[in-house]
Amino acid sequence: MNGSSTRTFRAAVVQTLARLGDVHANIALVERYVDEAVRQGAKLVVFPECMNSGYLFDSVEHCRQLAEPLDGVYCSALRNLCRQHDIFIASGFTERGEDGLAYNSALLFNTHGELICHYQKQFLATHDQNWFEVGTKGNPVVDTELGRIGLLICFDGRIPEIARCLAAKGAEVVLDMANFFAMDQAEMWVPARAYENGVWFVAATKAGVERSIYYPGGSMVVSPDGDVLTRIPYDAHGVVSADIVLDAHRAARWPFGGDKWRDRRPHAYRLLTTPFPDTPLETLLAEPIAPDAHTTKVAAVQAHVTREHSLDEAMEMVEHACRLGVKLLALPLNFGSPAWCLSEQAAREQAILAPSLIARLSGICARYDALAVLPCVGGGPAGEPYLEAVLVGPDGAIGRQRQVHPGPRAGTRTTAATNSFAVFDTRYGRLGILVDYDGMFPESSRVLALMGAEIIVWCAAWEHPAQRRLLSVPKAEDNRVYVVCANRVDAPYPGGSFIVPPNGFPNWDVEHAAAPSPRWGAVMPAYANLAFARQKRMIPGVDMVRNRLVDTYEVLTGDARAHGPTAPGATVPA
Repeated sequence: MNGSSTRTFRAAVVQTLARLGDVHANIALVERYVDEAVRQGAKLVVFPECMNSGYLFDSVEHCRQLAEPLDGVYCSALRNLCRQHDIFIASGFTERGEDGLAYNSALLFNTHGELICHYQKQFLATHDQNWFEVGTKGNPVVDTELGRIGLLICFDGRIPEIARCLAAKGAEVVLDMANFFAMDQAEMWVPARAYENGVWFVAATKAGVERSIYYPGGSMVVSPDGDVLTRIPYDAHGVVSADIVLDAHRAARWPFGGDKWRDRRPHAYRLLTTPFPDTPLETLLAEPIAPDAHTTKVAAVQAHVTREHSLDEAMEMVEHACRLGVKLLALPLNFGSPAWCLSEQAAREQAILAPSLIARLSGICARYDALAVLPCVGGGPAGEPYLEAVLVGPDGAIGRQRQVHPGPRAGTRTTAATNSFAVFDTRYGRLGILVDYDGMFPESSRVLALMGAEIIVWCAAWEHPAQRRLLSVPKAEDNRVYVVCANRVDAPYPGGSFIVPPNGFPNWDVEHAAAPSPRWGAVMPAYANLAFARQKRMIPGVDMVRNRLVDTYEVLTGDARAHGPTAPGATVPA
């Protein structure tokens, strides 16, 4: 397919409730909703998870009894509907494999009724583990006349690598067949995965009550910008549709510049494909800890030099935070500069200023036995300038994290970036740092977590609301770490600095759960119990790091940039 052309088709999502154990009733539902989707002009219709059978089985034997082979009555009905209406249909499917075992599967049929993409769920929820096997199909993507399409199922969206692999293989549209239990899965993770990967998401889920589970709904179509174009109301059954406009170049660009795929640094992501027992995190999680002794007070200090506020005033706010008992302070990007975006000359001036900034912060840290993360410019008076964050303690600089992903801003977009992340083992916890643009790539925070980070500091100058709304909370919850976001108040998206705990917030709406403050000098503190960052389970049996299938992630660490939505004519095998 020509990645430079713009193509459009209409996709429909169905929100309904399958009847447990009654395949013929479920086929009747499918037929009725297909008629409505076709009436709306849909060329692709997507149904929820386990649509042929229902989901809450009595036992593994009950599940296998209701599971069907790919040539069973449900798939035959889908094939016929595709041929009858000249459409594509995707559906969740309880599959009886050739091995006799049950799989939670997703199927895509083309207009000829041919099965063109077959996926089996990788990241199994607690209920899944009672009766389904872990999928064996990897992360398949298929070329179609509509575009390049990938499949995933519900909880798979909680593992960033799964959607990332689909996009890296050139998927333009991801079909999500789901049984969403909680609204954050739909309202936060579906838009987040669309935005960070530059792909369309077409997510279909159930609504209603099936035995012990309440499905609120959340079926939606989301653009590569993370915008929800259409949705079905909660607790309602029905069909909605939207036009999918495929524009590979536009989808791959961040709203503020830079490329979601060409700016990746695969060499820095090697740990993603390392078997978990061989990662630093495996050793760390086996260590006993005393929760009372593993606490620290952290804060994002929303203070920096501006045209209205001097360096002395910014340093005074850092000291005020220390007087509150803060032991680990995170500062916004370009702390010592009145400009959120540096010219090349301003970057060189900041590089000269950096040693004095470190010295002043070190003096404050010495008075209060604290540590501070100072984003500044490295390179010195003669070197090529680059963004870095310096970990400052009572004795000066004790660690440095150079920016890994050179951003689109001219002043520090150099070849002087590093190819590796670092985690600093301090008396206040194990610390990883994202320097501005590094935070746009989900691989960054995952690598830091696998290296054993308990706290990840994101030093930022945000340019778009989605950076806070869609990227911050998933970094914490995907990795079960504290994420400290320190943003400038003069950035295009001003302020909003906050701290996200490892299990996120009770309310998925970040603007409600942690209302953004634009105030210069605001201190956002949290008393962090770092024992929470040593517990990586989301719910019983669902581990955010151990349950990953790392052997399916090779596409994320490849040397060649032959993948992703910006690659014209991508033909990566499914």
